[in-house]
Amino acid sequence: MRQIELLYFVGCPSWAHAWAALGQVLIEERIDAIVRLRDVADLEPGALAGFAGSPTIRVDGVDLFGYTGPPVMACRWYADPPAQGWPSIDALRERLTAAAARTG
Repeated sequence: MRQIELLYFVGCPSWAHAWAALGQVLIEERIDAIVRLRDVADLEPGALAGFAGSPTIRVDGVDLFGYTGPPVMACRWYADPPAQGWPSIDALRERLTAAAARTG
């Protein structure tokens, strides 16, 4: 079963949109996962590795959109259309179904 985390901080409002979109895709695609909403203020510094800004979605500890750099304490911008502060339903669907199909 996949472990999915949505990491955010309170000062960035886009996380709520990402949370709703994530839930919608998980339900529609019937992806079996343990999902956690995590405020980065509650995390140890080591747990912030790969945090690309709020909101960041990680599957099994890996950024769903491929970010591998140092932690970024800013609001995140997703470039895929329609270019906004949270991933589109289509981008989430594509990446989550690919992650769910991987073994491990």
